[in-house]
Amino acid sequence: MADVRIQDFNENWKPDTNNDFLMTFNGGSESKTRLRDAFYGLVPDGMQTHNNIFRGQNLGALNATHIANIQNGTFHDMFIGDYFQINGSNYVIAGINTKHIHGDNMQLGNHLLLMPDRFSKSEDGTVLRSNGKDTHYMNDTDTTAGGFAGTKLYKTIMPSIQKKLEADFGNHLLNFREVVSTHVDDSGAPDQAEWRDAKLGIPNEVMIYGTTLNGNNKNGSWYNIGDDDTQLPLFRLDPDEITNHRDWAFWLRDIRSASEFARADNYGDVTWSGASGAWTGVRAFFLIG
Repeated sequence: MADVRIQDFNENWKPDTNNDFLMTFNGGSESKTRLRDAFYGLVPDGMQTHNNIFRGQNLGALNATHIANIQNGTFHDMFIGDYFQINGSNYVIAGINTKHIHGDNMQLGNHLLLMPDRFSKSEDGTVLRSNGKDTHYMNDTDTTAGGFAGTKLYKTIMPSIQKKLEADFGNHLLNFREVVSTHVDDSGAPDQAEWRDAKLGIPNEVMIYGTTLNGNNKNGSWYNIGDDDTQLPLFRLDPDEITNHRDWAFWLRDIRSASEFARADNYGDVTWSGASGAWTGVRAFFLIG
């Protein structure tokens, strides 16, 4: 193999700014592969390993190969932080099989849990980012009466987000079961909840921080937390996601009092706000498969 330069070999098809290559030989042929791609190619398939590696690669549009590798449980070439680009939105892999076999009357199969990059969009494409003036996404007044199920966010905003997701993902947007609080006691602590059908959800404190913090769990954490009792890998592996990359804060579904809900703050501190707060946006999660 005299007088052959590594730059003469055909490059791996994936674009990458990493220019370190591995030379491979097969009989009389030679090729080069980016070390980055060689590394990810050696990672065993499956949710256990792929849930513990952050990559952040653009996967392009969702295609049949992606769906096949989700449904067969290999999750081949999909890692935490990778994202799909669909109709002008970036949807980030936040967890893999995080709700697998969850639910009171159904058991979920293989899936990805996705979240939008920073904020969700409504059906008309409006980005649900706060403006500090009239973006009262949780409620128009400072009340938690009726639990999370009684909020403007649950009854009005989430159905609009769902229509956007249905347009983007079609029948690959999965149904799942979610615990939703429906009542608060005189102290403002949720004391009633029920399993409901869902195609999207609002995260709780555990999904973001890995623990309960400001939610009022006096009557039991089930009302605020439900079955979403594990920190999402995205927030464990990339702490910048906890601050939403210093964009604006986003709502969490944990009820704090008769007038307040928890939120994930963009400064990195753990806060809450009156339900009519105008400085907090919406970042919903959903499942595909």
